Amino acid sequence: MMSELRRYLWLSQVILFSSLIICSLIIPSVVIKNGGVSNFGNHISTVGLYALGFLSNIAFIYLAASSLLRQGRKFNYIVRSLVILSALELIVFISTFPRHFSFTFSDIHDYLGIALFSYEFILSLWIVFKNKSVFAILLLLVEATGSIVGLLSAMKVIHFLFFGQVTAALAFGLLLCLVFPKAIEETLNNQPGKT
Repeated sequence: MMSELRRYLWLSQVILFSSLIICSLIIPSVVIKNGGVSNFGNHISTVGLYALGFLSNIAFIYLAASSLLRQGRKFNYIVRSLVILSALELIVFISTFPRHFSFTFSDIHDYLGIALFSYEFILSLWIVFKNKSVFAILLLLVEATGSIVGLLSAMKVIHFLFFGQVTAALAFGLLLCLVFPKAIEETLNNQPGKT
């Protein structure tokens, strides 16, 4: 069961970050000028890779949730947390495309992005609470730093949006792949009736 979950989580992150690396090589100005990751969705040369990365990420996280759902009701709240993550990512992904039409659409996209990063951070807190290893805490601190840099950049206080987004997302992705399955196992081991 956990091997299937791990496989889907790793696929979600590897495909996402591989597509972002290739997009960064195609349009390095997004990285250099510290535009947000969403800029790859608004260029004809990278929109396909951007879509592939994010839609694969969404699909594999949903498949990870489905793999847990098949194991019974004991995983319902964990399944819900992954389904909510997939849904938020899909909404943020969709909001990428109209954001250049007006400041209103751009603001909506920014707020949705902040909501996604906030949800990821809350999920990360749960993961670390369930598995309090030094490695997990370190990843949480890296994610928090990236999120703060991203938030300050979105608020136009500083201009390191790309680096903040990627740092926070990478730390979250590692928590999801390396620590989340252990947190689930820890939760199961601590259930009443377990010896």
